[in-house]
Amino acid sequence: MRKGVADIMSVIEFKHVTKYFNIYQNKSNSIKEQFLNKVLNRNKLEVEQMFVLKDASFKVEKGQTVGIIGENGTGKSTSLKLISNILKANSGEISVQGKISSLLEVGVGFQPDLSGRENIYLYGSILGLSKAEIENQYDEIVEFSELERFMDTPVKNYSSGMYMRLAFAVAINVDPDILLFDEVLSVGDSNFQKKCINKILDFKRRGKTIVYVSHDMSTVSRICDKVIFIKRGGYILEGPTERMIGLYMKLTYSADDAEKEKLNTYIENNKSDEISPDFNIKMHEAKEYINGNREGNKDLEITELYFSDKEGRPRNLYGTEEDIKVNIKFKKNKEVKHAVLIFKIYTEEGWLIVYHTCQQDGILITDIKDTNSLSLIIKNDLFLKSKYYFTVGLYDEACENPYDVREKHYWFYVHESNIEEAGKIKVKCDWQL
Repeated sequence: MRKGVADIMSVIEFKHVTKYFNIYQNKSNSIKEQFLNKVLNRNKLEVEQMFVLKDASFKVEKGQTVGIIGENGTGKSTSLKLISNILKANSGEISVQGKISSLLEVGVGFQPDLSGRENIYLYGSILGLSKAEIENQYDEIVEFSELERFMDTPVKNYSSGMYMRLAFAVAINVDPDILLFDEVLSVGDSNFQKKCINKILDFKRRGKTIVYVSHDMSTVSRICDKVIFIKRGGYILEGPTERMIGLYMKLTYSADDAEKEKLNTYIENNKSDEISPDFNIKMHEAKEYINGNREGNKDLEITELYFSDKEGRPRNLYGTEEDIKVNIKFKKNKEVKHAVLIFKIYTEEGWLIVYHTCQQDGILITDIKDTNSLSLIIKNDLFLKSKYYFTVGLYDEACENPYDVREKHYWFYVHESNIEEAGKIKVKCDWQL
């Protein structure tokens, strides 16, 4: 059941909403099979219900920017389609108040044989703009899309990135009360991606309500006031952005199966508040390399290393352009005046891609106490989606004698950004055409 009015503060409200899809296990594919199965009374159709939302209740207040996160197939896009009234809930109530502009899939509503210009008028009318309103905003739409040269070209000749530029440019010029975005930055170059994020932030400053679905945790962290985490099976959690991102990363990337089972039990019994969203520091240790990959005389001994965000909250999952903070503790077992810290980074396949020392940055470790702490931030404009192994070592000033070296002892993971790329290393090019 869907109501047209929400309470005065909530512009979107789900009340005990359940949505599932029927999965047919042994459906007959031909008329002959259907006939024989009916005559012989065999292979009765088996139907399994796949829940994407189960008794879900949440509110989105006016002016909030809300992120929806979760693994693929957990109901994120389905939730936006329920809000847009594209899909109907199996049970429960959904209330929406205000004019909606949605960008759920790239190029939905475009006609391939029509030009970019014609599709602006077509897509604009689908989103509720009159012809006069489209004409009034046409130049602004084209300017934002950066597709001036291609307006008279059929969109079937557009790349996916060009599709997204045009669709996004039209959607944001509807001037809605509520904007729904589903992975809208999954294609497009980094400059246009930043342009889109800035536009979203401008809408946020203007008090618009935004619901944003993404796998890019760095963007979610940047723009969202709160987050709804949908767990497989239809369970939802709602809370502060950083807490929900922490729980999501912990559940998705933990290497500890026992801990994952415990997390699932807490979530399914609505006890998520009892779960710490922080990573266990030992999760940063690579179990496959933890034994046998250590050398040195132990005059200085590394006692702890963990990865974190810039504020020091432990984590080892990063976006492709998110800086990586490395926190290190070591102790002095014998008098040492100077030391050099080195680190190496390997790909999952074992390729050495980074070797760096503090000396390269003009740093020498001095004034060494009984216990010591230091940290460094790796400016991450390099790594693409992959698991990476991390080596850390303390050497003498000449980098010849090792005090303590832990080879591939730690790991971190870089998840895919909004721009799909292959390989391990990002390069930036200046093109001249």
